[in-house]
Amino acid sequence: MRRALKPALAAALAAITVPFLAHAAFGDDTATAPTAQVFPTRTGIGVTWNDVEASSYRVERKEGNADWGNVSGPLSAETASWVDDIIAPGTTASYRVVATTDAEAATSTPVTATRNTTTPAVGDIDRLALDVDPGSTWPHDESADAVTVSAPADGSRTLSAGTMKVRLPAFISGPGNYTLTPSELEFTQGDHSCTASGILSVTAVAYTGTLALDTFAAGLRMYDCDGNPLRRGIDLRYHSTFGYQALSVTPEQYDYGKVKYSVAADASFTVKNTGTDPVRIDGVSLTHVSFPFRFNPDVPHDCRQTLQPAATCTVSVQFLPMSIGPESDTLTIKDSTSLERHTVALTGYGIDVAAAQNVAVQSTYNGHTVNWRSQQTAGGTAVRGYNLHKYLNGAETVQWFPVKESTDDFVFVEPRTEPGTEYGVSLVNEVGEGPVSPRLPVPRAIEQVVVSQGEPDSRDLAAADQFGHVVPFPPDPNSVKAKQAVTTSPDGQSLAYVSGTTERALWTQRVTQGDIGVPVKLWTSTVPVTHLAWSPDGTRIAFQAPENGTPCVFLIAATGGTPVKVACQVSSPSWTTDARTLVVSDHRSTPSRLATIAAAPGGARVTTLAETAEVADGRPVRASADGRYVAFGDGSTVRLAGTTERRSPSLDSEVRAISWAGAERIVALTASGRVYQLGVNGGDPYMLNELAREPNTQRGDVTWQHPRVTIEPTAEVMGPNISIPFDTSAFPAGTKFTCEVKGSFVPAKPCTSPFTGTELRSGKYQVIIGGAYRDITVDADGPVARMTGPNYQSSVAAAATLTVSGTDPNGVASYDVQYRRATSAGDYGAFVQPWTKTTATSMTLAVAAGYEYCVSVRATDKLGNVGQWSAERCFSRPLDDRSLSLATTGWTRATGGTFYYGTTTQTTAYGKALTRTVQGKRFFLVATRCPTCGSVAVYAGNRYLATVNLAYPTTHKQVLLGLPVQSTLFSGTLKLVSASTGKLVQIDGLAVGRT
Repeated sequence: MRRALKPALAAALAAITVPFLAHAAFGDDTATAPTAQVFPTRTGIGVTWNDVEASSYRVERKEGNADWGNVSGPLSAETASWVDDIIAPGTTASYRVVATTDAEAATSTPVTATRNTTTPAVGDIDRLALDVDPGSTWPHDESADAVTVSAPADGSRTLSAGTMKVRLPAFISGPGNYTLTPSELEFTQGDHSCTASGILSVTAVAYTGTLALDTFAAGLRMYDCDGNPLRRGIDLRYHSTFGYQALSVTPEQYDYGKVKYSVAADASFTVKNTGTDPVRIDGVSLTHVSFPFRFNPDVPHDCRQTLQPAATCTVSVQFLPMSIGPESDTLTIKDSTSLERHTVALTGYGIDVAAAQNVAVQSTYNGHTVNWRSQQTAGGTAVRGYNLHKYLNGAETVQWFPVKESTDDFVFVEPRTEPGTEYGVSLVNEVGEGPVSPRLPVPRAIEQVVVSQGEPDSRDLAAADQFGHVVPFPPDPNSVKAKQAVTTSPDGQSLAYVSGTTERALWTQRVTQGDIGVPVKLWTSTVPVTHLAWSPDGTRIAFQAPENGTPCVFLIAATGGTPVKVACQVSSPSWTTDARTLVVSDHRSTPSRLATIAAAPGGARVTTLAETAEVADGRPVRASADGRYVAFGDGSTVRLAGTTERRSPSLDSEVRAISWAGAERIVALTASGRVYQLGVNGGDPYMLNELAREPNTQRGDVTWQHPRVTIEPTAEVMGPNISIPFDTSAFPAGTKFTCEVKGSFVPAKPCTSPFTGTELRSGKYQVIIGGAYRDITVDADGPVARMTGPNYQSSVAAAATLTVSGTDPNGVASYDVQYRRATSAGDYGAFVQPWTKTTATSMTLAVAAGYEYCVSVRATDKLGNVGQWSAERCFSRPLDDRSLSLATTGWTRATGGTFYYGTTTQTTAYGKALTRTVQGKRFFLVATRCPTCGSVAVYAGNRYLATVNLAYPTTHKQVLLGLPVQSTLFSGTLKLVSASTGKLVQIDGLAVGRT
């Protein structure tokens, strides 16, 4: 048994850091329990404890179920450790330290240890060997001998060699695996240091009785050093007979560089055993089992099972890129070293020739553009440039375009298109020229945006395609230079523009796909002409021009002639869909407002648009093709009339010109010369795209050109059966069109010109033909006609003069007149229509005696609407007196030219009666009135009606005397009875009416 004295072990005592356990104290002396710790030695089991200022110590041992026994005997107060060298190898025992102070004792907590079955040998191998996964600048691989070990301090001791230091727990109980925490493990290499977690695998360990490290052999795997997840393995040897395993793989990482697609590049990696013991190779693998990295099939690796010290083997890996761009993989050698594996990071970059991207051909009516994406790198290398391949008539020409720094697309502009032209683009990089893109023909343009360039040298026109590329109109010796204001004909086949060089003139010029016609001068002006607008029916062009400094709007025929002034103090004309009214900024009221005015001299205001913002002179105003919207420029925005909120996003500068592209797109030109396309779908206008990106402050106007249907001039008001002529010459033969009357029950249907619709009701409609719109007014109501004569209810005349009249907003074209008649005792017969579509308003009708005639009229207006039959006007012609029956004697008949039909029936006696069977409500007695005439009583059946006094100061023949009108139709015998004596009662006839 050996004991360590306190002076010699002062430093070692500090290694014991387990908290003390205290005993209760009696009297003046108090004993404190020490803390014990065991450690292996080559001769037994060592026990060490901390000084508790005891007067003496003893070590007790317990084996199995035996009692505690004193194995050390009394130890002095200066003793701090003791070695049990009598315990048998392989035996496990528990130990405790008893500290005594006078009569008191305090006992440590028991600790248990097992003596090694074999005595660890002390050798001459000292080594700290660090092996680190590649990819870290620190820690890095290092191997050093001449290991030194510190004394225990604060529960730890440090092993040092080379630039490395490893701090471990001061005592390790024996061989085995130990999990270490960052508080137990610290690693230092050079100027860097970190705490880490790890696993310590101990093969052999022993300490001396003075607590120094006697021999040590272990492997340490560290994790998360300094936040770096790479694994690190350290073999630790001190005075050891055990060798160590170490392996190196060179190079530790490898970059194959740029390798052409589908071409293999080889690299070899040397695996070497740099330790003292053989290393077992458990496997060689790549992370990915397929391309682009693979083991060289022609050079299999020779790293088999065990690699002896200083021996090497070789692994060959190929990089065979099957795609373009960076690739990576990891070569892994699984082995028996403490690191368990060694890896090599593999990188490479696949390259190849590349294809040009986003090749497109866009066309305008007469030119085209070829554009493709600008790339600085492609196929894994720098781009050198592009070849533009043009194919025409079996020949190919190539034009070179070097790479540019900008990422803006390449744009090749050709003002004139030759039929049959095709294009392809190839990209050239450091590998070579890539494939030519598929041939693209120049498509037929169906629309273009025309801008007046405003350039000082030409001020000519240019067209923008849908990609925003501007294509100048092709050179034309007939072209008129200095084009300013511009607009499109409704069929999209012609342009109207204003020139302003030596003279200001208004021109039209046919511009179609592949053809530009000769300009036609319409009119020469002495003042600026702006804001052109071509009418939807193609017949007139509206424009603005000043008169004595005041803005005025004029109209001129599309074929030329003298302009007609519409009105002054109005500006920015734009046609509405009825082709009869203009939307203008009307300055005749304050503040200026958008209004519709008649496109006629005087410019009478029709409506004022609901808009609170003042629309000043010069602002562009344009009505949409379908009439739903009126757009106008308001600063840098485009607004829609009718609300203060419906406006576009702000554009780059003030809006200079507007054109509608159909019914749901707006083309806007700003003061910077940029052209934008805005969408409209019922809300705020929104940005679609930019059509001319390059700024040009000289650009003055813009218009949209597209083949369209032209609805020809239509009547201001139409009848219910409409006929709408339209022109489709802008389209290829055989193009089909659909017609629709919006707001009616007429369904949309295929149609040809003229489009007809029937039985429309009165009202306003919109006719839509192939995307062209026309507002029409339908009058389906016939005229109101009435009979104005004759103005009597009964007459003895043999003919009646009929007069008629009628009223209609569109004028009366003709009349139809009919009548029916009834006998004195019968119903009406059938209608007779002696006059049909007569323009006369007076006609003569022959009437027969004894009949009532009822006449009516209807009229037809100039639109063909037929009115209703008017109310009847009825009149009767009397029966002759000879049609009356002599109910009594006393009557005589006389003749004479003054009597009705030349006869009369008379009496001077009282109570003499005449009768007639009748049906009617209204009766007239034809009689003579004279100074000596008497009276006659009238009875309807036996009911007395009235007595008619025939006396009169002068004599009158054939006098019609009305009897009381009956409330209901009387059917029976009407009796006339003389009611005077000695006075003449002379009856000449009786008229009967059923009304």
